[in-house]
Amino acid sequence: VYPVLTRDRQAMADLVRSELGPLQKARGGAEPLLNTLAVYFDAGCVAAETARRLALSVRALTYRLERIHQLTGSDPSDPMHRYSLQTAVIGARLLDWPAKEL
Repeated sequence: VYPVLTRDRQAMADLVRSELGPLQKARGGAEPLLNTLAVYFDAGCVAAETARRLALSVRALTYRLERIHQLTGSDPSDPMHRYSLQTAVIGARLLDWPAKEL
């Protein structure tokens, strides 16, 4: 799937910018919230497992997910939003964002 995603680099950059760009407004920048999303998706969207992997309380994880929702307008727990967020997270990793400008 990664070759397909990277075939149109500009489209992927646009998706990352539109879906995840607002995370840069968070205290501490986008990286902690981007990492939270990546681990959340890798853990099958199971909050307790995600919290364990991130060494957070479930309450702290829930706060982060709510903050992501507030900033992006997309709810990571909503299947309708999850696909675009997850694709954008993959794109961000492939493009080394936010370390590199898009």
